[in-house]
Amino acid sequence: MRFPLSQPSLGEKESGNVRDAMASGWISGTGPFVSAFEGLLRDRTGRAYATAVSSGTTALEIVLSALGIGPGDEVIVPALTFAAPAAAVLTVGAVPVLCDIDADSWTIDPDAARMQLTPRTKALIAVDLMGHPCDYERLATLGVPIVEDAAQAHGARTAHGPAGSFGIASVFSFHVNKAVTSGEGGAVLTDDPELASAIRLLTHHGMSPDRRYHHSVAGRNGRMTNLSAAVGTAQAERWDELVGARAEVERCYRDRLAGRGLLPRPTQPWASPSCWLHCVTSADRDTVVERARRGGVDARAVWPALSDLPLYRRYAPRSCVRASEVSRTAMWLPTWAHMEPRDIAAVADRLM
Repeated sequence: MRFPLSQPSLGEKESGNVRDAMASGWISGTGPFVSAFEGLLRDRTGRAYATAVSSGTTALEIVLSALGIGPGDEVIVPALTFAAPAAAVLTVGAVPVLCDIDADSWTIDPDAARMQLTPRTKALIAVDLMGHPCDYERLATLGVPIVEDAAQAHGARTAHGPAGSFGIASVFSFHVNKAVTSGEGGAVLTDDPELASAIRLLTHHGMSPDRRYHHSVAGRNGRMTNLSAAVGTAQAERWDELVGARAEVERCYRDRLAGRGLLPRPTQPWASPSCWLHCVTSADRDTVVERARRGGVDARAVWPALSDLPLYRRYAPRSCVRASEVSRTAMWLPTWAHMEPRDIAAVADRLM
């Protein structure tokens, strides 16, 4: 038996919504399921405005553009993350400044970020890494706009609110491996009405909502389709179920792997992380991954630190030792909602 890294939890609710969208003939962007999905995201996060878009990466690009960030500007980005935040900064013509992580949460280190500030710093992208919220209280003292990347953090929270509610704007991804998915897709959320208008304008070709084919800015087609939103709406209605099911998978993994030399990722007491993919560390990580894959388990090493990649190395003005260390020792295990205990046990056995 083979175990994929992740798989979606899809049922009749998702199928019914897709059938309804197809029957209506409205399968492109701006359909009724898009509006419904945006409403559910506002309710979930407490944000005033939500714009559904085609991917989490698109969400990052659009919010940076809406903030007026471009050539000559700098944006601080954690060195340990999927490449999308740094790539989005480059896409708008700005410079990503890579910053090391905090050893106790693996999220961006506010003290290290403070040392990266320059007069050209226009924003900081705070990635809620693998479902662990950043320390937004400390980040707020830096005095620069914060963009929360909650792509992997559906259902996470701190005492101050849920993931997706922090910073001047926040973004989600609904890629198929996320706890809540639309297949591909993302969203930008904010409480700022002017920023929300700029985000929606850029998402819809820069075309005035009041005057068709009148383009006031050079926008893009970043819209989520009604078909994707049909799936996303059903998933968002199941949010607590899906997030809770992954949390149970993580609990089972922790019990099964206790005392077997694979340590769970660290968490902070002020955070209530969510489970995206169950992550463990091992000094012998590559050997464990190879053994697992030979046994049909799609275990994976986490991303390399961006500061160790030739493309991004030049954007690290200081060493990112902790990011490099985690990237050499951490790995993900197969994780999906309602994963059976017998499957978790089988995966655990094939790691040894």
